[in-house]
Amino acid sequence: MRLPTRDPHTGLPPLSLATLPDVPASITQPTFSVGDLRPGIVHIGCGAFHRAHQALLTQRAIEVELAEAATPVPPSWGIVGVSLRTPGTLRALQQQDGLYTVLERGPDRTALELVGTVRDLVYAPDAPAQLFAYLRDPAIRIVSLTVTASGYSLDAQSQRLDAQHPDIQDDLRRSCPRTAIGVLVRCLALRRARGLAPPVILSCDNLPGNGHALRQACVDFASLQDDSLGEWIARHVQFPCTMVDRIVPVTTDIDRHDVAVATGLCDAAPVSAEPFRQWVIETFDGPRPRWEATGAEFVPDVAPWEASKLRLLNGGHLVVAYLGLLAGHETVAAAVNDPPIGALALRFMLDEQMPTLPPSDHDIRAYAGQLIVRWRNPGIAHRLDGVGRDGSTKLAGRLLASLGDNLRDGRPAPCTLLAIAAWMRCATGLVDRGRPLPLPLQDRQSALLRRVGGAAATDPGRLVDAFLGLPEVFDPAWGAIPQVRQGLIRAMTALHRGGVYAAIADCHPGECS
Repeated sequence: MRLPTRDPHTGLPPLSLATLPDVPASITQPTFSVGDLRPGIVHIGCGAFHRAHQALLTQRAIEVELAEAATPVPPSWGIVGVSLRTPGTLRALQQQDGLYTVLERGPDRTALELVGTVRDLVYAPDAPAQLFAYLRDPAIRIVSLTVTASGYSLDAQSQRLDAQHPDIQDDLRRSCPRTAIGVLVRCLALRRARGLAPPVILSCDNLPGNGHALRQACVDFASLQDDSLGEWIARHVQFPCTMVDRIVPVTTDIDRHDVAVATGLCDAAPVSAEPFRQWVIETFDGPRPRWEATGAEFVPDVAPWEASKLRLLNGGHLVVAYLGLLAGHETVAAAVNDPPIGALALRFMLDEQMPTLPPSDHDIRAYAGQLIVRWRNPGIAHRLDGVGRDGSTKLAGRLLASLGDNLRDGRPAPCTLLAIAAWMRCATGLVDRGRPLPLPLQDRQSALLRRVGGAAATDPGRLVDAFLGLPEVFDPAWGAIPQVRQGLIRAMTALHRGGVYAAIADCHPGECS
């Protein structure tokens, strides 16, 4: 426990175990003794989404289990938060004994809840020994991760481990790896060498078949070092698929100010989120928190939920992001409340994405309408440049997969083609006719995209061909499909000559079939 000292900027004492008793009773707090909570989960990628979703639901699961138990000691489901790349958030949380605030922002009110499930924090580059001490500890039953799709080091075309990726090549030479895949395989090797049961590896990233993809990447990495380790992982380690859904924007100074006003304390690491949340998990064996008591669903097959979410929410988010950025908007709410963009996003979901979904009992029309309402929430400042970043990795599962399905079945997909063209335009860093994009996109391929795109930025046909010729993003087969190339050139020409609204007006349902 840290002794309270006042923050030099706000003059307020920091949130910590020492100041927890000072939090007003109106703020929801853990009902258990935070200091008594022992770790049972290691989470890689302790960012805003994890803290507003899994860590929060784990707290509520602990509270349910504790209420039903005869002992006041909370079950051992504390979380060890791990960062592989950036220490900033972890440093702030360390100063707060792992405590932080979730602001649930609805259209009309904001509710605050303090979360105390993060019980230790490890910045892996500085403390690899501490990280692997946790990972080989049999008390750790679950290793979960939110590292974004790019953190899986997958080849864009095969969706298997990119063995030639510089970070993977570097990890293969290290005893203390630095990538998420290298860390997981090292963890499993340590467990195997000691004759210990492996933890369940739980991906919570927006990736098609995330558990399957993660399992294959780990088997591929392990087999590059030791075939028998790869075989052991394939036989003995569970990698359940999951679907997670909650909009969690980047934390702002407004969030920090609102927490300070409500609590009288300085929280350097709050997170804000919409009221909606969903977590669907493939059933697995072994001990786990009572997540189902908090609204999580355990199912035999996550695919129907995953497909709906990836193609409607995540795909729709990309449509809104790239068209919204070109229209000069900054947030999802601003873009979706722009009638032409909001209408196109709904049309994209109903006309082009819904027909590609597997049969299920889901009411897809109702889900799409619910998404529009969620996106319009003025309490959530979800920045478009954040939603649209790393598009070179996101396009495959969120737009190109459904485009392929529509082409196969003879359905037009002009909204999808317009969204892809808008991404190409955004990726150059230019709006049209050489004007710079107000909010530049970050992408793992940014340098390549801007170099290739910039050279052809004023010629729609050349620009489309330049992007379709990038094997890092597109399978070469896409450029050989006339409907795709011609549809993209038409959309790009409309964007270049008349801007977003002209391109939307030119986006007719019967084209590009």
